[in-house]
Amino acid sequence: MRIKGIQKAALLLTSLDTATARELLKGQPQEIIHKIAMELSQLDARGKENTDQALQVAREFCGQIQQAQTGTLHIKSFVNSLLHGTAGKEKAAEMQARMQQAVREKDPFLVIASAPPARIAAILENEPPQAISLVLSALPPKVSTDVLSRLDNEKSQRVIWRMTQPGEVSPKTMRRIGEILCKRLFDMNREESPAVKEIVPRDILRKVALVLSGLDKDKRDSMLKEIETRNKETAKTVKALMVTWEDIIKIEDRSLQQILRNIESTVLAKALHSADASIAAKIRSNISERASEMVDEEVALMGEPRKKDVLAAREEVVKPLRDANEAEELLFIEEEG
Repeated sequence: MRIKGIQKAALLLTSLDTATARELLKGQPQEIIHKIAMELSQLDARGKENTDQALQVAREFCGQIQQAQTGTLHIKSFVNSLLHGTAGKEKAAEMQARMQQAVREKDPFLVIASAPPARIAAILENEPPQAISLVLSALPPKVSTDVLSRLDNEKSQRVIWRMTQPGEVSPKTMRRIGEILCKRLFDMNREESPAVKEIVPRDILRKVALVLSGLDKDKRDSMLKEIETRNKETAKTVKALMVTWEDIIKIEDRSLQQILRNIESTVLAKALHSADASIAAKIRSNISERASEMVDEEVALMGEPRKKDVLAAREEVVKPLRDANEAEELLFIEEEG
C-alpha cells in the first residue's frame, strides 16, 4: 500500500528522538502538525508493520542524503513532500543537518544501506574479512550481495565464511563501526573520490573478448595473462565472454555435436527453458532423436525451473564449449563478407 506524505512524515518522526522530532516540527503550519499528530495517534496499533514502514521511510530519507553530491538541496524536495511546508532553503538546510545527525546516531547502518553498493565496497575493500562480515551482516541481504560481488574473489570467499561464524559484538562496537563508515561515505561524497570501483559494463568486456578471440592462441594467452596480472576477476569475465550461450548458433554443427553428446538431458531441459527459438532449434538439430525425446520427458517432469537454475544449466552447456575454444578445437561458422 502506498504511503501518503503525512504518513511518511509521522513514520520518519518515530525514527528520531523526541527532542529532535519536536524541534523539526517548530514553525510548521498548525494544520500540518495537527494531521501528523492524528497520524501518530494511530501508529501504536500497527505493531511490526509500523516498524517496517518506518525503516522504509528512513532508508528513503537516507537515500536522498546520499544523492547530495552536486551541491543541490535534494533534502528540500524530500522534506517538502513529507510536510507540505513552505520552508526556505536556509531552514531546509538546518533541518537536513539535524535529521541526518539524528538518523546516524539512531542507526548508522540505515545510512550505509542507502549508499550505492560500489561506494560501500570502496570503503570496505581494505578492511579485514572479519570487519567486512560484521558490516554485511548488518545490511539488507540484497545490498550485501551487491557489495560482496564487487570485492575480489579471495576476499569475498573469506568474508562469506566469516559470516557463517558470527562472534559476540556489543551494540556499542557495532554503532562505532557504523559511525566510522558513515564518515567515510560522506567524505567520499564531498570529495567525489575517483577511488570508487564500478564494475566494467558487460558489453565492453564482451567486445574485448571478441577482439581477443580473433587472435592466434599464443598472442591471446599473453594478453589475457597481462589482464590477469592487473585484475583477476576481469580476466575471468573476459574468458567467459569469449563463448556465450548466444554464440551457440554460430558454432559449426560437428563441433557442437561433440560437446552436446556429453551433456545430460536434465541439464539440457533446464537450459532450453524459455530459450530463444533459434538457439533451441540449433541444439535440438544437433542431438539425436532419442536424446531429444529424453529432453522432452525431462521438461514434462521438472515443472517451472528457477531462473538461477536455468542460468546454471546454460553455463554447464557453455563451459565445455569454452574449454574447446581455448584449446582451439571449436569451429565457428565463417561469416560472409
